Amino acid sequence: MTPLNLLVREYVAPVMKAAGFKRSGRTFRLIAGNGDQAVLGFARHDVDPHAAVFDVSYGIVPAPYWQWIKRHSADGDTRAPIAFGPSVLSGRVIPPPRAAHAPDAEMPFRARWALRGDNGPVCGEALATVLHDETVPEIVHLLDRSNLLQECRHPALPVVRLVPLTRVEILLRVDQAPVEEIESLLGDVQLVSRGDDFITWTRRRMSTRNGSAPEA
Repeated sequence: MTPLNLLVREYVAPVMKAAGFKRSGRTFRLIAGNGDQAVLGFARHDVDPHAAVFDVSYGIVPAPYWQWIKRHSADGDTRAPIAFGPSVLSGRVIPPPRAAHAPDAEMPFRARWALRGDNGPVCGEALATVLHDETVPEIVHLLDRSNLLQECRHPALPVVRLVPLTRVEILLRVDQAPVEEIESLLGDVQLVSRGDDFITWTRRRMSTRNGSAPEA
């Protein structure tokens, strides 16, 4: 077993399991009751022959956003979101200096963790502490759509929004908000290409929500 996999098994998995995350290798997933997901994963970087250097990041993937992303997939092809894949918002798990690969570097390099020699316990304990005290509460907070929308509107956490705000507003409210409010937001959507069918997809979803047949 590699040092990184050992660290994940011994220090990360217990913290994430206690918080309700499901594990698959070096990926951890928390699914809310409405189908929204948080996916946390590890990315290894071969930049130091004397250390196992890696990032730990998570993404928030609301169910409507994932359904939009997968709208052209074949029937039944609804594979779960992956770590470091499409998400509405992402966050990094930042190491304390004692576990950082380059503690004096600027971001994004400051976010890299490093396993060196016999520092496994030091790195593992530091990572477990940051996950327990900071990252997991942050993820749980953001899996509430009202909190996620507030964060996207008025950023307060060290996270990055990856989808234009108007689209986020629509995706997070499309299943509950009055049609008139969503239509007003659609008027502000900036299409990114001639094939961008976000507006059509949104209207079709709303018509289905209201119990009528989808528009052609």
